Amino acid sequence: MPRSTSSRRRSKWQQAPRDLSESLGGVRRNLELPDGQWSVQKVAGNASGKIYVCPGCGQDVPAAQPHVVAWRETAAFGIEVGVGSRRHWHSRCFEKFR
Repeated sequence: MPRSTSSRRRSKWQQAPRDLSESLGGVRRNLELPDGQWSVQKVAGNASGKIYVCPGCGQDVPAAQPHVVAWRETAAFGIEVGVGSRRHWHSRCFEKFR
C-alpha cells in the first residue's frame, strides 16, 4: 500500500511551547554561602518509600514529597566534603538556612 503524502502529525511549530519549569527542577546549581560552597538540587517526589530526616527542623522528609538535596562542596578551612555528605531538606527549611 502506498504511503500517504500528507502528514497526520501536527507540526512542532504549531504546538504551544512547553513549560520547562518541571524539567529543570532537577538541575543542580551551586550556591556560595558563608560556610562554603553548596550544591543544591530540587527533587520531585518519588515512590521509593524512603524517609529522610531534615537537618533544618529534625522532622521526616518523605521521598514522595518534593524537597531539596544539598551538600557542601567545600567547607571552612578548605576541606573537601562532597556528595557523600548530601542531606535531604524541606524546601522551606533550606531557604531559611540560607
